[in-house]
Amino acid sequence: MRKKILVDIYLVNNLGDDMFLDYLAIKYPEFDFVPFHPGKNYKSFFMNYNNVKQFPYTIVDKILKKIGHNKLTDYKRLSANYDGLLFLGGGIFREESYWKSVFEYRKGIINVFKSKNKPVWFMGCNFGPYNSDEFYNQYERLFSGIDSINFRDKKSFELFTSLSNAGCYPDILWDYTIPSVEKKEDYLGISVINPKHKEGYSKFHDEYIESHVRMILKFKKQNFKIRLFSFCKSEGDLKICKEIQKQIKDVEIVDYQGNIKDFLKCFGECSYFIAARFHANILAIKYNMQLIPIIYSDKTENLLDDLEYDLKKIRLDNISELYETPFVCFDKSKIDTLILDSKKHLTLNI
Repeated sequence: MRKKILVDIYLVNNLGDDMFLDYLAIKYPEFDFVPFHPGKNYKSFFMNYNNVKQFPYTIVDKILKKIGHNKLTDYKRLSANYDGLLFLGGGIFREESYWKSVFEYRKGIINVFKSKNKPVWFMGCNFGPYNSDEFYNQYERLFSGIDSINFRDKKSFELFTSLSNAGCYPDILWDYTIPSVEKKEDYLGISVINPKHKEGYSKFHDEYIESHVRMILKFKKQNFKIRLFSFCKSEGDLKICKEIQKQIKDVEIVDYQGNIKDFLKCFGECSYFIAARFHANILAIKYNMQLIPIIYSDKTENLLDDLEYDLKKIRLDNISELYETPFVCFDKSKIDTLILDSKKHLTLNI
């Protein structure tokens, strides 16, 4: 009988997380995966796979919730229906204002699965940013009771070296099979983020737009074509693309809408890339592009540290220096090693 895994994953048409799910389904065709996502907005996406199923949540379940019978918090029933629980995601441990409610949900569902001797895994994640000992100590205790947690950067892993079930491997998507494309030498690609969506960076919004406009004009003088990439519309990427386009009309916007392969083909055609999105950096490196990474969180800085990137780092708070920043192309032999090591990230033992 096929094993059925409940998957906790962020599904808001965010390219990186959708690629995680795509990779999982392809790597483990012998398992059935059910994202813990009651909405029907991913129905067409799930139909691309034989082993990814819609979480069963009907109008009856919605009615029952109103009278106190919430299927989504009935962890005992969930643990009876699934053979394991997988938390799959990157920046999923951030000490934000609502972190305690997230923690209590995770603790509650994990404890019930483990009480039934069902395996629980965290994979592909980094830890932080965080400020309090309480946040760290709560999660250290939680991690100690699960089957395994595999981090994607050394800095996160080193916080939990006392745990025998903790591992560290490069990001899962280093091993993702990207579509082959024909490179266009006169294309500059830019993956944007919305500074107003990132805590502490709202005041850099105008400077962020101005710096990118200035860089685009620099490349346009060299007859480059420009592509702006929106990885996640709901987090404001598309809004920023359109703000830039208002100032420079003849730039192309590529908005991710659920078709991973088409998006990656447009991405891979670029020869130069300015990458704010975490996975835009990994994809640009895999496509052997000339790259400028933009740092908006610890996860990107940790990635660059693990890659032994020793050039000046551009953060959102010094984005005005983008214009003078050199592009870099990473050593292919190092990338080949990362790809091999990342294969070890996902190990589902049932």
